[in-house]
Amino acid sequence: MERNGQDNCEISKEVHWFLEMLEKEFHVKAAAGNIGLEATELSTDEVADFFVPTELFEEVPATFLYEVMIVDDEEQNEWVGAIAFYPDTSNWCLQVITRNDEIVFRKVLSSIN
Repeated sequence: MERNGQDNCEISKEVHWFLEMLEKEFHVKAAAGNIGLEATELSTDEVADFFVPTELFEEVPATFLYEVMIVDDEEQNEWVGAIAFYPDTSNWCLQVITRNDEIVFRKVLSSIN
């Protein structure tokens, strides 16, 4: 199978989520090969309050791990998708999408039991 000019291109579940959300919710088509990726760990002090609404979390850890995905659409809008993880697990706790630095989607996921 060929995808975006690469044979057997595997994409992460985070990239799959981002591509699916862009298409379903915002009618933006993007190719996995055009998405820039970055994984980073940031403290809650390093992230804008509007991005991580700490009041929505029952217990806020000192840091979150992030998988950040960036792509520009045909109209030169910059779309950023981010999945936040608690530092000691691979479970998602937050999904965020911005367009040109404005939040267009944010969902806090169930806390870890």
